[in-house]
Amino acid sequence: MSLTPSEIRDNPQHPGVQAQVYIPDQLIADARNLVTQPILLGSGVLKRGTVLGQQTVNPVQATPGTGNTGNGTLGAISVGSAVETGIYSLLATSATVFKVTNPEGVVLGNATAGTPFTSAEIALTITAGATAFVAGDRFTVNVFDAVGAYVACVRTATDGSQTPIAILVDDTDASDGPATAGAYLAGEFNAAQLIYDNTWVLAALVSAMRPYGLYAKSSISAASPSNNSAP
Repeated sequence: MSLTPSEIRDNPQHPGVQAQVYIPDQLIADARNLVTQPILLGSGVLKRGTVLGQQTVNPVQATPGTGNTGNGTLGAISVGSAVETGIYSLLATSATVFKVTNPEGVVLGNATAGTPFTSAEIALTITAGATAFVAGDRFTVNVFDAVGAYVACVRTATDGSQTPIAILVDDTDASDGPATAGAYLAGEFNAAQLIYDNTWVLAALVSAMRPYGLYAKSSISAASPSNNSAP
């Protein structure tokens, strides 16, 4: 965050008055129990009050070969306890069989289209398409470091960020890469001011946040009840 300084010089000829107005956003329900911590925001342009999760599983990116003849797909990818960061290569040796090689060049075995492939490093499934694969078709799977970056919490995520464990303190732009930011790790918050993904409904989010010391409270209107008969 960059700051624009205001210059104040000695003995101004014309005295002046400046005023700043603080407009609370009502995100905080109780400021006495807030716990904050610097974090690394992994991606996105996120607003203050966004509910965050932390990536604890290695993110993966699958890419088909640009010259593939077959139009099948690669999916159901997950990493194992012995996974290595880098590029895993899948090379077709026939219309249905792919040789799987890890980033160190070690052959892990053969993956057959339509049958889940599982190893201690990586698991995946190749699905044949309308046009059959031919020998030489390939896929690559890039496995990245699990750096513990925080991202917007999506309930259907599978990389650890599906668990709501923090709330963003300030507007932060991480669209060009990870950015340092601040996060609330505990406290009481106005549920109406939270920003969360549409995979969540508020009732489920409130329950999921509670074990991590994040308490979302619904505001109570100060308006008179509709059945008020008082003078």
